[in-house]
Amino acid sequence: MYDTHTKDTNNNCNKSLLNDQKERLIQAIRRIKHEIDECKEAARDSYAEAVDVEGQFDEMEREIRAEFQNLHRFLEEEEERDVERLMKEKNRRVKLLQDREAKISTQARDLERAIETLNSKLKEEDSPKLLKEIKDLLKRCEVNFFRPAPVDSEFCSGQFVGPIQYRIWKHMRTSLYPDISMVTFDPETAHPLLRLSAGNTAVRFEEETPLDGTSSSPKRFHYYYTVLGRQAFTHGRHYWEVDVQSKTAWRVGVARDDIPRGAMDTSTEVDGLWTLTLRDGRVRACTYPEATAVRCAAPPTRLGVFLDCDREEVCFYDASTMAPLFCYAMGTVPVPVCPFFNPCDADGGRNRAPLSIFRPAL
Repeated sequence: MYDTHTKDTNNNCNKSLLNDQKERLIQAIRRIKHEIDECKEAARDSYAEAVDVEGQFDEMEREIRAEFQNLHRFLEEEEERDVERLMKEKNRRVKLLQDREAKISTQARDLERAIETLNSKLKEEDSPKLLKEIKDLLKRCEVNFFRPAPVDSEFCSGQFVGPIQYRIWKHMRTSLYPDISMVTFDPETAHPLLRLSAGNTAVRFEEETPLDGTSSSPKRFHYYYTVLGRQAFTHGRHYWEVDVQSKTAWRVGVARDDIPRGAMDTSTEVDGLWTLTLRDGRVRACTYPEATAVRCAAPPTRLGVFLDCDREEVCFYDASTMAPLFCYAMGTVPVPVCPFFNPCDADGGRNRAPLSIFRPAL
């Protein structure tokens, strides 16, 4: 009887342990099913993201092809115009020469007919009548060759060819989009220690710049050595270039027109600044929370800034080679944005060169 009781107790214990383990199995199955659901959801999200990225690249491919089609169409139209102009001049000159040839041929036929008439008279028998006829005939056959006025058949190829590529390149400027934006500095925003050129296209730092009454303007920067562009943009695409040659430090880009004129928390895109900077020989994008190194063989001597308000992007290029340097996704900006310039301090005299708006000569 004792053995039976012990066996029953052991069986109950084994069943309890087995049930506990089964419950753990059920929990494990539920957990794995949840993991499978999350895995499938992640796969769907990844697939959707891949489709979206593929669609964006396809759209960019279509845009690139459309831009080149516009260029091809422009060149084809220029070619047609040039060839048409050449053909008109060719036909005009050839017609003048052909008309001159026709006049000469007409006179030649008249002379040949006169010879034939005179030869026929020579073959007639001598008679008093022939003598009179010869005298009359000689008067009628007094024909001479009058050389038509010469046609100028020489022409200069430069009238039609010349520096054709350079000429077409200059014509192409009218079809550029975006065109080179005519950017100038806004003197009312310039830090008091910045000196602007007469045309507001060059700026340098000068510690001895006198402070005048305009330094109290609410638009003026009083913490960073900054000046904004006079132009403000809300839509469209815009491109400008900045000459940063011979400078050891600079900061250039785009900013909201309402950024603080004093100290900022981060002085990055968080505060409405999308810029590149040169410090210690290295170019960086002023990103939050840490600056991003920009890979380039050497710091650019001329910086290209491309602002696409419709796509909410600002991109930077080495304007000498048009190699892309860095791009920001700006997001929605509810206020106008302006070109941003900071020539930085004099760096012990090493950074006295001005920061200038560059006007590409097309």
